[in-house]
Amino acid sequence: MSSEPRERILASARALYLEGGVQAVTMRGVAERVGVTATALYRHFDNKEDLLTELIGQAFLTFGAYLHRALGGKTPMERFLRSSESYLDFALEQREIYRTIFMSPVPKPADRPGFQSHRFDPASTFQFLVDRIRECMDSGDLRKDDPEQVAISVWAHVHGLASLQVCGSFDLPDEQFQEVYRQSVKRMIAGLAGPSS
Repeated sequence: MSSEPRERILASARALYLEGGVQAVTMRGVAERVGVTATALYRHFDNKEDLLTELIGQAFLTFGAYLHRALGGKTPMERFLRSSESYLDFALEQREIYRTIFMSPVPKPADRPGFQSHRFDPASTFQFLVDRIRECMDSGDLRKDDPEQVAISVWAHVHGLASLQVCGSFDLPDEQFQEVYRQSVKRMIAGLAGPSS
């Protein structure tokens, strides 16, 4: 079966999701956007939950693919820095997908049975960051601390910067913003590497 109809359905569902969240995504509404009958959607998705699971699952798979580029770094710090660059690349190159999973309320896996799918696993992308931080602590590049707590701070930092750019708050071309972002990340890392207060 061609993936093209599924991709058009998912693109339409994403647009509705970004406009109004989970409640805005209905089989009828998606069908109207695609230009088919609601019945036709059921050839590709069993129900709304199945459609949302695929939509969000694909978004996290795309995000995970960006993050895994960082594993090409030769040292713990290089992998950590590449992780921050990968996060920014994802935000700037995949703006709609970024907004879907990081700037909209995402259903928790436990909220709907369909979201128990192994493809919908935001925890694994957070664990990826925790692992990069832990190995930097083990190598002495960052001072010892709770890796999960530090990961929350790092994520808040890079997410805040990237989200402000994606929503247009900085009013900077992406190329100029990338340098602002890199310098901010360097300052953050310097703080994490220094002695504890």
